[in-house]
Amino acid sequence: MCSKIKIGIFGGSFDPVHMGHVAVATRAIEKLRLEKLYVIPAYIPPHKVSSTVAPYDLRRSWLKKVFCEVEQACVSDYERERGGISYSLFTVRHFAEVHGCKPFLVIGEDSLVTLESWYEYKALLNEATIVVYPRSEGSVDLPSVEKVVWLDAPRFDLSSTEIRKKIVEGKSIEGLVPDSILDEVTTYYG
Repeated sequence: MCSKIKIGIFGGSFDPVHMGHVAVATRAIEKLRLEKLYVIPAYIPPHKVSSTVAPYDLRRSWLKKVFCEVEQACVSDYERERGGISYSLFTVRHFAEVHGCKPFLVIGEDSLVTLESWYEYKALLNEATIVVYPRSEGSVDLPSVEKVVWLDAPRFDLSSTEIRKKIVEGKSIEGLVPDSILDEVTTYYG
């Protein structure tokens, strides 16, 4: 029997978490009417060289500071507790079992472009409702994926890569990351 609870999963490297992430999370909670959104930092991101990613505990700490006032958001340690490479399918299966429901998996349009390279992506499409937030204007080569829900959200021309680059170049990131972590992020990547 499937419960009626509506949960979402919003994972990523969050290297660092930025205002676009916050806006997407709050919009997903609102538009999908989620009772809970699990914000999950990847322990070992499968598509990134882990030696170049900020330490897990630091990324998790930033997420906790940023999402502490978003009532339905819960920063989860599941992927660290599970260990190994952070495949979305395992995370989806875990939370589906915990809550007895099919979760929403919130991803960016940039991730949708590479979805066919994800671990057992066809199973993932069956076991979660994929919710995509738009990142780009105009046409992007997207895989022909059915069952995708587009999140009605503003487009963000913002990425963690861009933020790290600005810091290295000595440029301000004020307004791009939440004030609660601005100094820490600037110090860490500077």
